[in-house]
Amino acid sequence: MNKKRKLGIVGVGPRGGHALERFIAQLAQQNRFSNIQIVLFEATGNFGDGHVYNTNQTESNWINITERILELQERKTIQTPILEVPGFPSYHDWIDKNLSDKVDAFPPRAKIGSYLNQRFSSLIAPLEALGIVSTHIERVDEIVLLENNRLQLRTNKGIYDDFDELLLTIGHQPTKMSEQMATWEECAMGKNAVSLFKEAYPLSNILSCENLGPQSTIGIRGFGLTMIDVVRRIAKEFGTFTVEDEKTRKCSYQSGNNIKNMFVPFSLDGLPPVPKPLNVSIDHWFKPSESQINTFESIIGNPSIQKKAENPGFLINAFAPIAADIYTRLPNIINPKNLDTKEIENLISNWLKDQSYEDPTIVSMNLSATEMMRDFVDMATGHGPVSLDFCIGQVWRHCQPSIYEKLSFNACSDSVFAEIIQLDESTKRYSYGPPVEAIQQLLALIEAGILNLDVVDDPEIELTEKGWRLHKPEKSLVTAIMIDSVLDPPQIKAVTSSLVKNMLSDNLIQAVHDKLGILTDENGYLIPKEDNKVPIALLGRLAKGTVIGVDAILECFSPRVDQWAKQAADNHIAWLNQNIAAL
Repeated sequence: MNKKRKLGIVGVGPRGGHALERFIAQLAQQNRFSNIQIVLFEATGNFGDGHVYNTNQTESNWINITERILELQERKTIQTPILEVPGFPSYHDWIDKNLSDKVDAFPPRAKIGSYLNQRFSSLIAPLEALGIVSTHIERVDEIVLLENNRLQLRTNKGIYDDFDELLLTIGHQPTKMSEQMATWEECAMGKNAVSLFKEAYPLSNILSCENLGPQSTIGIRGFGLTMIDVVRRIAKEFGTFTVEDEKTRKCSYQSGNNIKNMFVPFSLDGLPPVPKPLNVSIDHWFKPSESQINTFESIIGNPSIQKKAENPGFLINAFAPIAADIYTRLPNIINPKNLDTKEIENLISNWLKDQSYEDPTIVSMNLSATEMMRDFVDMATGHGPVSLDFCIGQVWRHCQPSIYEKLSFNACSDSVFAEIIQLDESTKRYSYGPPVEAIQQLLALIEAGILNLDVVDDPEIELTEKGWRLHKPEKSLVTAIMIDSVLDPPQIKAVTSSLVKNMLSDNLIQAVHDKLGILTDENGYLIPKEDNKVPIALLGRLAKGTVIGVDAILECFSPRVDQWAKQAADNHIAWLNQNIAAL
């Protein structure tokens, strides 16, 4: 039997690498490795770690998940008569250290990348030796569906024919440049003293900018996690952070340079990211009980309830009693009116529907960004009363795995699901917040006069010969360097990559909703515009709208990957059973 069935994986970062691992494990269970050829394409060359976790990035880019919950499970030894893949430890076993219960660790993304890269290398070596896997450092630009339902790949280097099946794990894709960004680009063009960075990463590009120096004034579009990466790395270029208090991670910043107003971040709302709890003890204050989670899942996972839903109210109503119960049990809370649980539930519901909602229990939007950060640090470290919004955000984070599991492939209408996704996005300032130390570093830079928040809240922007003039009433700053730190949403119709645009024009994919990503079935296979099944699957960020949780490293190791792997293995085994006699 010489004919081989050909599977391609396009994008072999964390999710693509794990998908290959699970596919091999599925085939091994039935010892059906005969007649399979697997071709891997990764444009960056970072097989296993990809772009986000590449091992060459600066150590100052921290992961946003505490090492404590980074439970990337071990790979057991895969052994068949023709193949042996060695086992690989879980992440916790790999780091081989006792995790602190005093301060949660948030390791560099490069460290996670080393784990992923080593795990992939130990997998790929025996597969390459057996001759069933090949790797290509190429960018796939087009997929052509041939008349016989086979697939052709066109890359930046060549053409590859006769694929029976493809998996796309291509992560974040570039989107159409906004009108604002196009204007900024035109403004910066031809001006040697003005620099625009339309992407923050890699940070090495910014560090090599000739205009960057101790006297630079840098505008940063966005006031979130990427902004923190940018500020931390550039600040370390000209000075040092020192942790002054281990119990709060309070920091100071020292520099031999006379630096003032170097960083000028801004966003549409000017609201700062909210730190995660300092350690496991404080974090457990906000953790729902097993019975609360079970009740929550039974409600939001009910297809009948989902089908009848006209808005995300059913999700909010299921969540509010949990958050209210937890809030009333906290050791120190902001509750000036001594509200009962039902009144707190109503406040939770109101806030989730509109986060500008004002109440004495909620951190006021009228506070400055600096005041907010200080208050949230006190809450995260157990040194101040907890506001209701902080509690909601942390409880929501603990509920997110249930939300992502029960509301992916739901019975809600597309418009309702789009609202649910928007609701989850609105909580991420809290639920996806940085470590306490990151906020303490920002506060240290504010104290040193290096981080300026005078125009953080939606400033007017005027383009000048010297750069960007950012101004509010009675406050104005000019920045000669501008960095865009905002990550575009996965709105599939706005994606500009050749691969996605060609698939759209060829009707191989369709959007779930105008503001969302690609429609797939529960195993990750595309549901094209035409009612014809195509042997293409897609996992990850571009499927947002079919699934809800896509961005975190833990999602790369989620059951969604297992579901695809099982179906892909079944497809191969079915092909073998159908063709073995003829061949």
